[in-house]
Amino acid sequence: MTIPGEPEATGRLQRALEAFQRAQGLLLAAHRRLKDLPPEEVSRFWMSSGARLETHMNTTAAEVLVAFKGFSAVGLVASADDRHLVSEAQRHLAEGN
Repeated sequence: MTIPGEPEATGRLQRALEAFQRAQGLLLAAHRRLKDLPPEEVSRFWMSSGARLETHMNTTAAEVLVAFKGFSAVGLVASADDRHLVSEAQRHLAEGN
């Protein structure tokens, strides 16, 4: 028997977690690319493209928390892996990154 709202809540949480993981990957790749660049170029990056990446990361982290709240509200329980990602999203927003 399916819980009312289960497919929608599950789908939303999975989409949010996938978007958050992609955003984490983009941010990590950016950090790696910038590692050996001069400080001026790094600053320029973070004031332009980097700022958009950070905004995207914050947006996806916030969506994870909203989706998880809806997921839990219909009585569903997240897997350990999904719960770990939710914790990462919470930590990201709490740190103000």
